[in-house]
Amino acid sequence: MTTPPLPDLAGIEHLVFDWNGTLIDDIELAVAAVNRCCERFQVPPVTRERYRRDFGFPIADFYARLGFDFARNSFAEIVAVYLGHFDAHVGHCRLHAGASELLDWADARGIGASVLSASQRDVLLQTLESKRLLHRFEHVVGLDHSHANSKLEEARQLQQRLRRPAASTLFVGDTLHDWEVASQVGWRVLLLDTGHQDHTRLQSSGAAICTGLGQLHAALSATTASAMPAGAGDSP
Repeated sequence: MTTPPLPDLAGIEHLVFDWNGTLIDDIELAVAAVNRCCERFQVPPVTRERYRRDFGFPIADFYARLGFDFARNSFAEIVAVYLGHFDAHVGHCRLHAGASELLDWADARGIGASVLSASQRDVLLQTLESKRLLHRFEHVVGLDHSHANSKLEEARQLQQRLRRPAASTLFVGDTLHDWEVASQVGWRVLLLDTGHQDHTRLQSSGAAICTGLGQLHAALSATTASAMPAGAGDSP
């Protein structure tokens, strides 16, 4: 399956970003946290490649695919072990290359930005604050539980708060669930293959895929430049 070309990005007024794997590069930490669970509950460890091939929502289904037996150990027990490791170290993860530059570009052009994440909201806010990013976003939306089953309802509520046509918002994510959420809400969507699901998984959506935030930045910049009247960017 060939990757679709990047969509027409004209008319984008707001960017909604997934957080984990999209803006923050936390893949290695996620794999390490899953393997903490594997060691604790006697399940074979996973490689980075298998993680990105099998990861998905609902998260409980992902753990079942890895071989966890909820009859022996509840999903809540497994998640507690995962979060105990992940939450303690996520603040040390770096942003993906190009994240700061893209946010700067959007801010300079009056394009708003928000975060919509399946992370627990309190941890999300703490991480954004520790990285001095909280002020960069109009809205920060996380979950109030650790089930990580869906963020669709949170997306619908965010769309109401944005008070603009859904088609003027671009949702940038790294999973098939992000594509599903955007499709349900009416947002335009673009997926990054540098996150929690690999390129092959993402291709099954038929959505446009970028190889990183830098490519998205370039595409948005080119769209903005092409929309300017001739000579509008020239010095007087």
